[in-house]
Amino acid sequence: MTKPSTIAIIPARGGSKGIPRKNIRFLHGKPLIFHTIETALKCRLIDKVIVSTDDEEIGHAAEVTGCAVVMRPVHLAADDVPLDPVIHHAISAIEQQGKNRYDVVITMQPTSPLLSFRSVDRALERFFDSSADTLISVVDDRHLSWTMKGGKYVPLYEKRVNRQYLPANYRETGGFVITRRQHVTNTSRFGPDIDLFVVSNTEAVDIDSYMDWWLADKLLGRKRILFRTDGYREIGLGHIYRSLMLASKLIDHDLLLVAKKQHTLGAQKIAGSFYRYRLFENETEFKEILTEFNPHIVINDILDTDAQYINDLKDNGRFVVNFEDLGGGAARADLVINALYEGKHTADNYYFGKDYYCLRDEFLLLEPRATGEQINEVLITFGGADSSNYTRRVLFVLSRLPSVGFKITVVTGLGYRDLDSLKSQIESLNINIELLADIRTISKYMRRADLVFTSAGRTVFEVASLGTPIIVMAQNERELSHTFAREDNGIVNLGLGHEVSDEEIERAFSKLAGDAALRRKYSRIMLGHNLRQGMDNVLKLIFEKFEKHDRQMEK
Repeated sequence: MTKPSTIAIIPARGGSKGIPRKNIRFLHGKPLIFHTIETALKCRLIDKVIVSTDDEEIGHAAEVTGCAVVMRPVHLAADDVPLDPVIHHAISAIEQQGKNRYDVVITMQPTSPLLSFRSVDRALERFFDSSADTLISVVDDRHLSWTMKGGKYVPLYEKRVNRQYLPANYRETGGFVITRRQHVTNTSRFGPDIDLFVVSNTEAVDIDSYMDWWLADKLLGRKRILFRTDGYREIGLGHIYRSLMLASKLIDHDLLLVAKKQHTLGAQKIAGSFYRYRLFENETEFKEILTEFNPHIVINDILDTDAQYINDLKDNGRFVVNFEDLGGGAARADLVINALYEGKHTADNYYFGKDYYCLRDEFLLLEPRATGEQINEVLITFGGADSSNYTRRVLFVLSRLPSVGFKITVVTGLGYRDLDSLKSQIESLNINIELLADIRTISKYMRRADLVFTSAGRTVFEVASLGTPIIVMAQNERELSHTFAREDNGIVNLGLGHEVSDEEIERAFSKLAGDAALRRKYSRIMLGHNLRQGMDNVLKLIFEKFEKHDRQMEK
């Protein structure tokens, strides 16, 4: 079948009561009407694009884009004139000029700047293959609605159910009306057989007020951001948590979280987060996801990367952010952020130190409490996996103290594998112990504790944000290099845990527990760090660097 000849007509008059001169007012860096013109010009199934206007300034702006302009007469530019005679005038004028006739006319409103050319092409394809006379863009706008009948408010639904279970209710958008040429007259653009084409809520945005304008500007500024993150027993779930934290601050963007399917701990945590996610088994599958989603920004929270991996990511001008990357790929990334290390780096893409720690919201909700004279509660928490099982070891050391007059709270994570043995150990001890496994929030336990045992990872920052005294035991060699966990930051660091004797653990505890003045001193030092600002610092840094990168790519 020969493709029907198709013309797009964009009506744009100069008068606008809601937002003065809105059609040529700049929205996200270009006149409002440019968005619709560019969409129409990108459509492979549209043969010609014209703008119908009564305004010379709008006509000039439209000509800049390369599309044709039809100046409409004054009597078709009044507030009360419907679009039907405007469209009929425009198509008649163009056909008379070219001495030809189009098969299909599509009306596209300049007030729908978020409508995509892909949706328009799909709609035209469906229309060409159908017997419908007219196809209208709509959005499924189902809600619990009411109307007035006989002087009373009555519901437009039979049963109160959640929105997704209500029957579909289609509302016209300003996006497009596609119709066969014979049905475009001075009084109508609709044939007898009408079909509907559902677009997304985003594409359905129609600018009629300043609120609509603000929303459209925000949506046009959205970026596609892909998070690749890892979480498994050996490294814990800190990377997963940070990715989820960042995602929670970036919900006004288009987000996708990806992780390896075989890393079941991380995969389960992401799957339960309610964000859009994909799991992959190998790098080939990951590349397929990358190509399909085509993000503006890729955020890696997977520890060390190699140069080739980063080079592949940066194809198509993607901006790459790595967290805690000490591998060969770090030098190729656009930005490397590592809160666990202090110091300077010669490359200008590295940002180190506590100022970039992303503190979870649950810690921002709590204020530190005053350091008490006595130790009434000790918290033991060694991360999501505690691969060295320091939990049982510290519990054993504390249990053999001459007098344990304090409560011990033990928190284990999703990756902890020795839970049954730990429970048996606790049952055998005649002391006050509360065991909590894989809890969703831990901040309140850190705050109410008088002293915390933990590893040298990200948990140190969380405890420090509350000013609770800490004793740290590093799980591995990498944690030994985490420079925030040291005495001049108010933290007792015993070093690599398996090299520390039980006697050293006991002495460190007894010294800190028996000296309230020392605990208060360490608490003041920890609270002197502005750890609550870290997330804002990270987000500001990412987007400042991205915008600079974007400008350079445009040159």
